Amino acid sequence: MPPEPPIPNNASTAAALAASRSKRVSTACDFCRKRKKKCDFRYPNCSACSRAGVRCTIPPPGPQVANSSVPRDQLENLQKRVKWLEEIVRRKTGITVTDMATGTPVDGEGDPDWWYQVPSIIATGSRSAATSMPSPAGSGGSSVTAAGTSEASPGVGAELPNVGEIFRDQLEHRRPSVARPSTSPRVLRLGSLEEAEQVSGKYFDSMDFQYPFLSRTEFMGHLRYIYAGGVPTPEVHNMYHIVVAIALLMGSADPNKAADFYHASQETMSAALQNEDLPAVRALLCLALYTMFATSGPSIWHVLGSTLRLAVSMGLHKPKIYSSPTEEEMAKRAFWSLYNLDRLISSTLGRPLGIADEDISVDLPREINEDGTEAPGASAMTIPLQVMRLRRIFSRIYRYLYSNLPRPSPQEVAVTLSQFRRELDEWRMNAPVIPGAILYSTSYFDYLYYTTILLMYRPSERNPTPDTTSIISCGDSSIQVIRSYWDNYSVGKLKWIWLTLSQLYFAGITILWCLEQNARAWREHLTPPWQPDEEMMRRAIQAVVVLLEEFGKRRPGVDRLAETFRHQSTMIFSQMAYHQQQLKLQPQQLPQHPHLHQHQQHQQLQQQQAQLQMQQPLMPPQPFSMPTMGTPQASTVPLAPVLDDVLLVDSNATMPMIDPQMAEQLFYSYNWFQEEMASYYTL
Repeated sequence: MPPEPPIPNNASTAAALAASRSKRVSTACDFCRKRKKKCDFRYPNCSACSRAGVRCTIPPPGPQVANSSVPRDQLENLQKRVKWLEEIVRRKTGITVTDMATGTPVDGEGDPDWWYQVPSIIATGSRSAATSMPSPAGSGGSSVTAAGTSEASPGVGAELPNVGEIFRDQLEHRRPSVARPSTSPRVLRLGSLEEAEQVSGKYFDSMDFQYPFLSRTEFMGHLRYIYAGGVPTPEVHNMYHIVVAIALLMGSADPNKAADFYHASQETMSAALQNEDLPAVRALLCLALYTMFATSGPSIWHVLGSTLRLAVSMGLHKPKIYSSPTEEEMAKRAFWSLYNLDRLISSTLGRPLGIADEDISVDLPREINEDGTEAPGASAMTIPLQVMRLRRIFSRIYRYLYSNLPRPSPQEVAVTLSQFRRELDEWRMNAPVIPGAILYSTSYFDYLYYTTILLMYRPSERNPTPDTTSIISCGDSSIQVIRSYWDNYSVGKLKWIWLTLSQLYFAGITILWCLEQNARAWREHLTPPWQPDEEMMRRAIQAVVVLLEEFGKRRPGVDRLAETFRHQSTMIFSQMAYHQQQLKLQPQQLPQHPHLHQHQQHQQLQQQQAQLQMQQPLMPPQPFSMPTMGTPQASTVPLAPVLDDVLLVDSNATMPMIDPQMAEQLFYSYNWFQEEMASYYTL
């Protein structure tokens, strides 16, 4: 009796049937259709085709792209092979092509092996090969050859492609750009839309003249959408919150409220930075501006470094082809705002520039208003453009004077500084005056002009001993810089940020350095090089002391800086008074007996000091009243009575020591202050 067949396992049978059904195709094969028989749709060959020994084929799916039929399992095999090839491309190059349309250029625009030709092109130096080689997609250039290079140019290497651009996308495992999330976390709102527009307007009225990387019209549109109950995208969420945080800090509002908006912006920071695009650059620029006003947050030095690397990776420093003129202009504004910030922060901290000027080939933005109309000399971009032009001169001055290159001869320094001075004077003479922004088109240009003069003429690594012209320019420019800050303080518009603190301190100690040069000339029986207005000079020093003390009430650590400056200024003014006495007195009026008692010398000096004060009285002490911040004052705020009662003797009735190294100490205090700034603000 034959054995009974084994009972099949129910689980395995069900799985097999399910797999068989999943591969069934409900299209009758060609063989069954011709015979007009019912097809059982078995996969991959139906029963009729198996019995007849013919290949089971079906009509091609979709539109009739071919006349011949295809095997029933060909579509599945092709799909498997496509997925396999897409996975290989993703692993080898980091490029995801699943969602790309067929025929989309990925690398080389048709020649997948073009980038392997680079070594041979460099070896042969063939210009024709270089010009015929296509550029990598997404590199930001239409060709790897240098744009605008003449065919007859004899420049070495001009015929070679940019190897870094060619290999960049091939050697990096770059994350593709993907759509940001459509929802955002919590949204903080001010009391009303009107209040939000007023607070945001403070940001654009101040920062847009220097860093115009945001569109005011676009931002206000997003603002109205948010206050109407809309849910912003992550990049808009981030931009809205941090702009409001900056504006609140600028208006001396509650710092806790500004911190709340800042922390809300950080909830979408990672989403705003997930792609290499313009919204990511804007998010980092906003973060850098926030760190200028706040005592907390990341290091502005690190933020700007990351932003510059992102901008260079995107090719913002070079001419590119954009989808629209608006996108092109906003990209230019973002890059040049970043350039402005980099030059300012680097020079303040005494650190290298983030990008060299010779590596920048993109043009400056055009003078276009928010409505798209171009108005040279009278647009919203006229003042920012003038600032950008100055920063380019500023950058060359900084690189020439503040570097470790061999020290040039005094003659070369004099000639070079004279050329820079002519450029600065020409820039100031050509600066446009806009009636709608008098503050920024007159006094603001003056302030930028004098700060650049100060950078150029003060002691530096390559010009440690400036000449008479430098001393005079330093002293006069420092007074003007301090006067600009004092005017803003008097009307309650001074920005209590570390950049203001640094510029104020630099100007103050430069005046002291100039006065020390005068004292040195007196010691050597020479005419003092700087002849300032006595009252204006003293009031400038007093203003620095007062403002440093006010900074100390708002920023930790500045009290030590104020004490150092007060000590330096006291020493300098003591030297001035002493040498002025020596010049006024005749030799016989001050007998030099070796056995004269010290107390008698002290009495004699006090009498001579009283006579000197009667002949040339100092400024009388004036009461000081602190202006209410935010409330304009009708008259100038009086200064505190400091330095006008400088004594030539201390509490022990002894003469103060005349320090011959005071000028050197003042020079090195620049570097000391830069380190202090970095420690105060974690820069």
